[in-house]
Amino acid sequence: MTIQASALTKQYTYQLIDQFPSNRLPEISLFLEQLLKVVNGDVVNQASLSSSSPPEHPWLKFAGMFKDDPNWEEFQAAIAEYRCEVDAREGYEQ
Repeated sequence: MTIQASALTKQYTYQLIDQFPSNRLPEISLFLEQLLKVVNGDVVNQASLSSSSPPEHPWLKFAGMFKDDPNWEEFQAAIAEYRCEVDAREGYEQ
């Protein structure tokens, strides 16, 4: 697989993951860990696949923490402005 194809596959994978509901992230994380083991040729234990309580994703506790923040939109606008500045400085087209 070429580097470009690998990057596209990674980008596509992240786009798919973004479509899942956040409450399913622990299950998705466990699935991806097991999938990587299979891809790398590791032996996957059947008991670990049927685990009733997947490990909690370390970022899950932060999900929704800015839900009611009155400055959220202003923060997002500042991020977008900064991205435009960096893109312009680096020579990327908008």
